[in-house]
Amino acid sequence: MGMAEKLVSVVCPWCSVGCRFYIVSVNGYPKKIEFDYENDIRNHGKLCPKGVAAFQYLRHPDRLKRPLKRVGERGEGKFVEISWEEAIKEIAKKLSEIREKYGPEALAFLGSERCSLEENYVLQKLARALGTNNLEYVCRLCQSTAVVGKGKVLGHPGLTNPFEDILKAKVIVIWGYNPAASNPVFFGQYVEKAIIDNNATLIVVDPRKTETAKYADIHLQPYPGTDLAVALAMLNVIITKELYDKDFVAERAEGLEKLATIVERYTPEWAEEVSGVPAELIRKAAITFATAGTAALLTNEGVNQHTNGTKTVMALTEMMVLCGYFGKEGVMSGAIPGAHNGMGAGLAGVEPDALPGKFPLHAEQHRKRIEEAWGFKIPEKPGITYVEMVDAILEGKIRALYVMGTNPAKSLPNLKKVEKALKNIEFLVVQDIFLTETAKYADIVLPAAAWFEKDATAISFERRIQRSFKAAEAPGEAKPDWEIIVMLAKELGLGKYFNYSSADDILREINRIVPPLAGATPERLKKNLKGCMIHCPDENTETPRLFVKGFLTPNGKA
Repeated sequence: MGMAEKLVSVVCPWCSVGCRFYIVSVNGYPKKIEFDYENDIRNHGKLCPKGVAAFQYLRHPDRLKRPLKRVGERGEGKFVEISWEEAIKEIAKKLSEIREKYGPEALAFLGSERCSLEENYVLQKLARALGTNNLEYVCRLCQSTAVVGKGKVLGHPGLTNPFEDILKAKVIVIWGYNPAASNPVFFGQYVEKAIIDNNATLIVVDPRKTETAKYADIHLQPYPGTDLAVALAMLNVIITKELYDKDFVAERAEGLEKLATIVERYTPEWAEEVSGVPAELIRKAAITFATAGTAALLTNEGVNQHTNGTKTVMALTEMMVLCGYFGKEGVMSGAIPGAHNGMGAGLAGVEPDALPGKFPLHAEQHRKRIEEAWGFKIPEKPGITYVEMVDAILEGKIRALYVMGTNPAKSLPNLKKVEKALKNIEFLVVQDIFLTETAKYADIVLPAAAWFEKDATAISFERRIQRSFKAAEAPGEAKPDWEIIVMLAKELGLGKYFNYSSADDILREINRIVPPLAGATPERLKKNLKGCMIHCPDENTETPRLFVKGFLTPNGKA
């Protein structure tokens, strides 16, 4: 038999930039990668070292290949192989027994920003079909302050502009974020080009001298945890020196007088005492930023992961509003998630208090609309958060936990407490590609197909939704996550609600359920590898720039 060599276009799963490349597949075996220089894609054919090595784990000898059942003590990692039929029957039996005995709120489900839009969607649908909103994914922990902070000011937390707009920014502020290391293709193809080719001024705010800071014209190094003091002082300078865009603020914002009163006492000299950043350097940064005409401000966990993270995000967002840096070319505002489908998991509905499309659970019109489409009632009581789940397990309130593509035994705070919870839970299922730290506590472990072993959709931090195509066969009996969920739903007697035979079927349902994704159809994403920027209300439109005419707050003002 001859060697059937195929060139398969995939989305890189190692960060949230959304780079594309080809995997050369020979009879379902991934042989090597090829750079994509031909298509109009975000990385222009470039890849970072992580992307170049992206497929190498696919044939790792430790990949899970068959379902496993625990035979030792929890955490020992002792299992025997069982059939898929045995595994699914056992899971359905235990979930049904626990639901019957303790109620649906004794069940909890963890999705993953590492799984596809479709897979997260069917997971949350299964949870709600069973009667619980106990749904979470770890990316919400990372980005919660950014989502809340930007949501309060703007009504939407997403990146405001397409990548190429940063090339026209006169000033770029990178705050608590090191893209030269964490998103090297985005940095090299966009930020570095703006600096070197277009003479953009780079302001970096970071206690460390990072790889990104080496390019900085102005580097502010606050003591760790004092970013808010610097942000308030910059607001003070912009307002007291009247450097803000008066027309923009008058037309599209409110509360300037109140903000001015709040920041009046937060002078650069005060901030210097708190943060250690020289007052004159704070003034210089604020004036440079406010007088640029066009500017970008990008943040990451250095801003988010603080007790005052939400306030810091709000202050930085208000700085952008004051200067009128929204709704046009050459500006950009965003908090950058780490995982390649963090936005997708949220839009899929893997949240305890939000439906697919991130509509609030309490929004009756949306809940009723989705109930009609699904054919069953959605529970009205909000679920509990990721960290609260640990306490609920220890208190005996959650008896069964279903984990898809995530590893709480490694990623949550207070790991000793997490380990205690995993040891004490009545029933634990883990669905993953390796026997993770969490999987070692599981009663049943299910082998999942990896990213390149299935058709899958992801949403990058640019708000760009793209389709990645199956480039390799999964090892052994491993299956795509969505297929496993559908098998379980059928065994639970819920098959009529999960009538899917492909990822395309699921995406078409998402197109009907989630208005911002209505136009991101399988046909469009297959035809156009670049995908589209959400919101995509129909197959011919997208939204490259947010807030062109107004903000997404109730009155349209920031």
